[in-house]
Amino acid sequence: MKSGKSRSGRWVYEADNTSDKSNVSQVPELLMLGHDHSTEAMRLSHHEHDGAFEFVLTESGKVTWEVNEQYYETRAGEMFHTRPNEPHRARMDYMEPCSIWWMIVRMPLTGSSWLGLSESETAAVIDKLQSLPRILRTNAQLKISFRRLRQTLQTEAQPWLNLKVRHLVLDLILNMTEPSPELQIPEDLQAALRSVTENIQRNPEKHWNNRDIAAAIGVSESHFYRLFRESFGQSPSSFVERSRVEYAAQLLTHSDIAITRVALGLEFKTSQHFSTVFKKVTGITPSQWRAAHRKPSHTLFE
Repeated sequence: MKSGKSRSGRWVYEADNTSDKSNVSQVPELLMLGHDHSTEAMRLSHHEHDGAFEFVLTESGKVTWEVNEQYYETRAGEMFHTRPNEPHRARMDYMEPCSIWWMIVRMPLTGSSWLGLSESETAAVIDKLQSLPRILRTNAQLKISFRRLRQTLQTEAQPWLNLKVRHLVLDLILNMTEPSPELQIPEDLQAALRSVTENIQRNPEKHWNNRDIAAAIGVSESHFYRLFRESFGQSPSSFVERSRVEYAAQLLTHSDIAITRVALGLEFKTSQHFSTVFKKVTGITPSQWRAAHRKPSHTLFE
């Protein structure tokens, strides 16, 4: 394994890269540790991790993930995770400007030693990891542990290196497996919220506001916001914004409608605002998207 910067704003410690032998840790459970900071959208398409969990802490900004056609938005202080061999990506293949930490850890196998734990302790870890909610609310200690692990990998020497790496990886996992209690939402409200999201996706050009939606499902505006965020990992306005960008991407791909008309038809105040939001989500401008994806077809707006 080695650590180092592969490009500006990125630091990675990778198990498969052993070209630098000066500070190699013999802890096979830790496959990768990394930190990314970017002021522009970063491409992240479908991928998976064979036999390994991935944990991603959003340090600043926000990131929306896609797993099994479900979307999960994480903001600063929230953790997203995937299970072994589970395909996932950033929504529309681009991460918004953000700062993140991530860790990829080999799944513990029943009956085998894992991070120095006993067989029964390893089994308990397996049960905990398999039952984690997709998004975890974390505390400041988690970010501190990520930083300490990075510093250890960069500076510590044997024999303390392996001991400290095992300790810090286990510390991170123990911290993650004690998430805040999830909000219990009645089934009728869950169904109402699903209906809301489906309606937004079918009619992205409609004017949507929290007050009217909350009144329609019979709750207060503040309660609706909390229910929506707990259920879908993002705010209602973020969901509407992304639904509009996705629909706009279809229009730009399959029609000749002017970009300004697309923007105004989807409730964006100006074409410049539309272009800014579109690039934030997809990593490229509407005109660049059309040039790269243009496919002759029928007009969707008419």
